[in-house]
Amino acid sequence: MIRVLIALVVFSILSGCANMTDFGSPDVYQRTDVQRAGTLEQATIVRVRRITIRVPGNNSGLTSLVSSGVGAFLGSQTLGNGRGRYVAAAMSGAVTGFVAQHVSDALSRTAGLEIVVRKPDGALRVITQPDDQLFSPGDHVLLMSTNSGIRVTH
Repeated sequence: MIRVLIALVVFSILSGCANMTDFGSPDVYQRTDVQRAGTLEQATIVRVRRITIRVPGNNSGLTSLVSSGVGAFLGSQTLGNGRGRYVAAAMSGAVTGFVAQHVSDALSRTAGLEIVVRKPDGALRVITQPDDQLFSPGDHVLLMSTNSGIRVTH
């Protein structure tokens, strides 16, 4: 019984990992940005605020549906006898789908920053990006514009 539950949880986690998303790190270039000219502007950090970046997952529920189906099948084959097998299938399918949905939701979130910068002409801009670089108010930074958008870097 415990082995089956562990297997179901592991399967749910792995199915959620299949939908991992690139959140646009300043250290990762998109293929369309390689060997293309971009623009750089100098700016000064005015404010930095921590945010959570959430990428909408696969709203079709395919991951949860497949996980539930496999969980139900495994539950019916390994747990219970007779009519108990149907109850085991329903319970394990429901639990597996629930776990897969929550794992997928957790993997679609990452820590980010909302960065307010002042350009030399006095204009303010707000840029949101993953928090893989540290910024403090007063830092002199570069605004890098590419085909994929704009990002702040040292």
